[in-house]
Amino acid sequence: MPQPARQQVRRVVAGHSRQSKKQFFRPETFFVLLIFVIVIAWLSVFLGIYLPAANNNTTTSAEDTHHQLLKGSADNSAASGSEEDFPDHYLTFSTSCSASQNWQSFMLFFFAHKVNQPGDVIRIASGCSDQQKQMLEDFHESVIKKLSPNFHVHFTPDFTKISGDNYKYYNKPFGVRHFMTHWLKYDESNDRLKNSIIMILDPDMILLRPLTYDFTSSNVMIHRSERGPPKVKKVMHGQPWASLYAFGDGPFKQDLNYVFSNHTDSPALKATDDERRNNYPGGPPYMATGKDMWSIVSAWTELVPNVHHVYKHLLGEMYGWSLGAAHVGLPHTLAESFMISATQIGRGEGWQLIDALKDDEVCEYSVMKEYEDKLPYTMHFCQNYWLGKWFIGKYRLDSDFLKCDKTLLMEPPKDIARQFDFYIRPGGKPYGVKEPVRPEVAKREAFMICQLISRFNDAAAWFKDTTCEEGTANHEKSFIFHHSLDPDNNDGGEKKAKW
Repeated sequence: MPQPARQQVRRVVAGHSRQSKKQFFRPETFFVLLIFVIVIAWLSVFLGIYLPAANNNTTTSAEDTHHQLLKGSADNSAASGSEEDFPDHYLTFSTSCSASQNWQSFMLFFFAHKVNQPGDVIRIASGCSDQQKQMLEDFHESVIKKLSPNFHVHFTPDFTKISGDNYKYYNKPFGVRHFMTHWLKYDESNDRLKNSIIMILDPDMILLRPLTYDFTSSNVMIHRSERGPPKVKKVMHGQPWASLYAFGDGPFKQDLNYVFSNHTDSPALKATDDERRNNYPGGPPYMATGKDMWSIVSAWTELVPNVHHVYKHLLGEMYGWSLGAAHVGLPHTLAESFMISATQIGRGEGWQLIDALKDDEVCEYSVMKEYEDKLPYTMHFCQNYWLGKWFIGKYRLDSDFLKCDKTLLMEPPKDIARQFDFYIRPGGKPYGVKEPVRPEVAKREAFMICQLISRFNDAAAWFKDTTCEEGTANHEKSFIFHHSLDPDNNDGGEKKAKW
């Protein structure tokens, strides 16, 4: 208590102490004592809360800042009234060791860094030769670790031939299991790992905002099902999440007698029609607690060879995930805004958020939080995107486009969506045909073209500044995928994607 206040209170008490004891409980005395208690209480609050806060108003240490960045949206959970510890996060993605998957992996790491993705980010690289492994290890130490010490690469054997043929997508389920066994050492698990959050993305995904277990204050769009939305919008035990994919109940239309030949009473065989259509057709990003992820991955790796036997197509490993999750009784909360990919899709992806953007925001490249909050969580650039003669597509990008002497990509005008109602394919046959685009699709194409080109350029510029000798980095933004951007000038025909 400040000294003047003490003296004032002492004078009040002393003045009344000279009165007779018989008058001690007179109303005036009681009133003074009440004032005394109020003053003491007020000063306690002032001294105990406000003054220490003022005294601690110092610059935040670098360690504290780094901790806050890594915690990401942990503050959101605190704001929503939750007091639990922010769980460890592990974002994984499975790749081969090819040059194309190397640059895609770099992009995923780079934008995990840009959005301050919390926790560890791990590339699971399968089937590398000794030379490829050494090159990747060197690249990781010299480049990726400069983005974050929490970015890693984990090497696994090649699993593509485990059933006798060559199915490259076996590397995802078996690679994740290898990671959990040998990197996380889940077999020796403790409560920390069981309660952690494990995510599986694809390498051709770019994070537009941090992806964490807590969607309490998020604009996430949840797919409707008879089970209804979760009461608590978080990844929890018994409550895995995934992105909605458009294959519906396809996994359950396969020869389930063969798939579950060793589990004739599997819970998957008892899944309701609504669960099959609305809780199991999920894909990356997959999200689950460590405990649930271990259960699903164990079933996934057991069942996926049988699934591949009866369904020898691209989505076989995804069908295996759906059936594995149903086998262990873990229906998913499916999100429609975890990703955007196919611009002409009606529902099921986060395009509603892009449609709601103002025209001048479509080509805005920013990682500011107030902008991020308007967006889906990832761009899944597995399609071709075109408008007029503007184009971007991963299969036409040279795998060495990050090299020091290569030019960057020419960036489109901000009003590209209003300029064109058609597109011309770089490899169209015959070349130069104008194919119509609806206005709502043009806006989506513009978003993907603008955002991908700007982000690829940003990442490439950082890479060059980090790795190139002084004066050798080419930052000219001039590469296009046609000989000319003039829709009426088709001289030269198709242009191969060579810088």
